[in-house]
Amino acid sequence: MWIKCRREVGPSGWSLLPRVCVVLCAAVIFGVAPQVCAGQTTIAAKRNHDLYISLMSESGKLVEKGGYCALFSKTNGARPAQVENVIIEFAQQVGKVRERASKVPLLPDGHGRYCGEVDLGKQYYDPASYWVGIGYTDSSQKRRRCRFFLARE
Repeated sequence: MWIKCRREVGPSGWSLLPRVCVVLCAAVIFGVAPQVCAGQTTIAAKRNHDLYISLMSESGKLVEKGGYCALFSKTNGARPAQVENVIIEFAQQVGKVRERASKVPLLPDGHGRYCGEVDLGKQYYDPASYWVGIGYTDSSQKRRRCRFFLARE
């Protein structure tokens, strides 16, 4: 990603403009922009206690069968955080009834990233709505849970 500089600044400001563009480009490339895992697109993200949690998949959508990842970070899009015992739960919402959740443990795939294969089973409703819960143990050994309400189209 390169930022183009146009020559609309007076002669005194022009000497600083290329340096500012280089600094901005370096900031975007080296971590100021939100991190996205290779081949994964964020479905939903939320702050839970002192962590930002992002739910990701290859397509960026809720799919009935596929790989899902949870990315934990201390600040939005930077510094990954280490957690333990990560479990993802999918419970379908049918009217006012919440179906039994299917639980899948997520395994570490890198610092702060946990992935696993999920099969939601046969889909009877279109669109289908799901409560997605990500459970984890934080650095202070407290069991935490982050919930999302998502619809599969």
